Amino acid sequence: MSNHNSLFIAGNPHTDLSGFIHIVQPIIRAHGTEWLTLADEIEDGKFDVAAIQAKMVQADVIVLHFPLYWYSPPALVKLWLDSILTFGWAFPRKRSMLLGKTLFVSVTTGSSLSSFQPDGTNRSTLNELLLPLERTAEYCGMQWGGIVASQWNAESLDEAALKANAKLHAKQLVESLSEQE
Repeated sequence: MSNHNSLFIAGNPHTDLSGFIHIVQPIIRAHGTEWLTLADEIEDGKFDVAAIQAKMVQADVIVLHFPLYWYSPPALVKLWLDSILTFGWAFPRKRSMLLGKTLFVSVTTGSSLSSFQPDGTNRSTLNELLLPLERTAEYCGMQWGGIVASQWNAESLDEAALKANAKLHAKQLVESLSEQE
């Protein structure tokens, strides 16, 4: 169990259909991490901002997870960022309710991780593609925990490889969260 409060925010718009989430969720929850599914939190195109902000205030560490869509987070994650990270609550930095918290980004990709290199087929690293999230964390006074990434592509990998990738991903997240204690 964790000695700190951590919050895992699942930003997959189709979480209920995600084999990855079904494997990772029990492992992350067993670590004592609270779980929030954005697709379940939205109603009529809006989030309960105060309720989500309250959960984030309680957390020392926040993990934002999503599948990479067209080299960025899905629109659901962008809507969440725009809705929750409000002026006077998340910024300016010196008044941020997120000041001193740590943000990890957990991402799954359809392409192999080795393809995310300047000379790879995706021609950019994940760090380059996800730099806006690192800058957002910094702007809100958060510490950047880094990126935990794995490939999740049912068309390219067999079921055993998918499960192994998900379990390794969860293990890396748990280790990263444990280092925050």
